[in-house]
Amino acid sequence: MLGAVSPLESGVSGLQISGYRPTGGGLSRPRRTAAVLVPVLDMTEPEIVFTRRAEHLPQHPGQVSFPGGAAEQQDESAVQTALREAYEEIGLPPEVTKPIGFLDRMDTISDYRVLPVVALVKPPVQWVADSREVAEIFSVPLSVVLDKDLYNGRQVDRDGIEHTIWSLSWNNYTIWGVTAAILMNLILRIQSFHD
Repeated sequence: MLGAVSPLESGVSGLQISGYRPTGGGLSRPRRTAAVLVPVLDMTEPEIVFTRRAEHLPQHPGQVSFPGGAAEQQDESAVQTALREAYEEIGLPPEVTKPIGFLDRMDTISDYRVLPVVALVKPPVQWVADSREVAEIFSVPLSVVLDKDLYNGRQVDRDGIEHTIWSLSWNNYTIWGVTAAILMNLILRIQSFHD
């Protein structure tokens, strides 16, 4: 997996951009920037940590997501944004978190360009959910997340452009939308790394 992420020192300029693009605007860039942390528990059998968003949130209530959010003025980098948000949302201490690289950027229909930051997390961690944003914190075995055969793809037409919406069901959770697209990007990067 390590070889499939883009090293931090390479920056973001070489990363692909996928996701929602409004029609008629050419390659218009979303107005807002965000970063999410893809936390990989560094164990014999690694797991990826997810959150389930609080039901009262105006955007994407109850959906499974990665900890993260909008860049703030004091953030010096996307890595800092992702680490700050993960600490605020799930109590993940930066000192047990080792960012290792980026996945491709994702443009969303909510007008964000999201940069996924992959990090190794040294357990044990005492999770602390910020109830204003997070209803639940859970993890999924990396072996499940990386099994492409477990995903379902559904074609949708948005503004005359076909998009594939991926979803992964595990236990009582459904991971879909941008979060599943980020995971699919990881899978495809691993496949191309091994080809």
